[in-house]
Amino acid sequence: MSWLSLSTSASNQATQPLLNTTRHVLPNGLVALIYRNPTTPTVSVRGRVALGAAYEHAAKSGLAAFTAATLIRGTQHRTFQQLVAETEERGCSVNAGGGMHSSSFGGKALAEDLPLILDVLADMVKHPTFPSTEVEKLRGQFLTGLRESEEETRFQASRALRKLLYPAEHPYSRLSSGSIETVQALTRDDLVAFHQWYRPDLTTIAIVGDVQADQVIATLEQTFGDWQGNTSPPDLLWPAVLHIEQPQQRHITLAGKVQTDIIWAVHGLKRQDPAYYPAMVGNIILGRLGMGGRLSDAIRQEQGLAYYASSSLDADVQAGPWAAGAGVNPAHVQRVIELLLHEIETFRQQGPTAEELDDTKAFLTGSMALRLEANDGIAAMLLGIEEFDLGLDYVVRYPAIIHDVTAEQVTDVARTYLSTERYVLATAGPDTAKAL
Repeated sequence: MSWLSLSTSASNQATQPLLNTTRHVLPNGLVALIYRNPTTPTVSVRGRVALGAAYEHAAKSGLAAFTAATLIRGTQHRTFQQLVAETEERGCSVNAGGGMHSSSFGGKALAEDLPLILDVLADMVKHPTFPSTEVEKLRGQFLTGLRESEEETRFQASRALRKLLYPAEHPYSRLSSGSIETVQALTRDDLVAFHQWYRPDLTTIAIVGDVQADQVIATLEQTFGDWQGNTSPPDLLWPAVLHIEQPQQRHITLAGKVQTDIIWAVHGLKRQDPAYYPAMVGNIILGRLGMGGRLSDAIRQEQGLAYYASSSLDADVQAGPWAAGAGVNPAHVQRVIELLLHEIETFRQQGPTAEELDDTKAFLTGSMALRLEANDGIAAMLLGIEEFDLGLDYVVRYPAIIHDVTAEQVTDVARTYLSTERYVLATAGPDTAKAL
């Protein structure tokens, strides 16, 4: 496979320069991460405010994403139309959005236009006006997207799974996009109130391109330096997660569908858990390597019973789901569930083969180099490094971290977290799929 040609030495060569990243903290607490990449005339900016859907009340689900998306729709100094015209005239772009743990903003431009991009982004973050007309336009777009998602079997299965896996008061029990009902009920005042929790000391900005750190810092001080946070968000208390004692299953009926999506899951682990790297390696082997790891080999390639089969590990601030699933013909649901559980149990008992372990390590170290080929990928990596306090030498240490993962560690973490006796399982599709 082509990714095997990306060696650890190549990864080291590609990531070594990131040690030259400049980390600067403005007096107001905003953290800037600046990396000069002289090989391109462009610049990418990624900003992160550590304030996301986890801070919402369940009845206002979707508020963080809605608030962030509205930042671009008008400020005290620019209407939406003026903002778009000003950036597009220079070939620039800006964006904003919200997720579970953060609200994001960013932009791309020629390096010479970085002052313009930072001025526009600062205006968006500090001075949004939430114009009622634009709020309603955006609400319509959100609702259209949600209605389309409601018709997707994979979306419905994923949503049902989270409700099984987490208590109703836990942020992970719902999706950051919200629901049709909650987005319909959100008001402009809700957006304004949530935005008041945005603070510079919750914000990190990564800037990557053909730029000089001292000039970037001076521009940041001019654009973001006067930003003061007057209101702090409430303390975030994470509800306890109940242990799963026996299999729990739920089916969502979607009439007229010709595919059923199956998702199995257990509680996973946090990103900063010492077992994260063995778990990541194990997940790649189980359901990601090549065309979809062991799951795809057994269910799709050998049996021809699935359109896709894969696994995922959602390790974040809190322990997200460790999940596996498949999209199948409704007539094959029960058989695929049996195969899914069989492959998970086999992996728990036997662990990885030496070949699987070597291939996964080559894939992970090689893919790191690929992620850092573009400015935007470097900026995203820097934000993750800051969020989880990994250290600016992380990408240099990463190949050794992966190399040191042992088969025994992967087997141990699989036996600790994966289970074929205590799990949740959600399906979504036509009634004929309900034979569980």
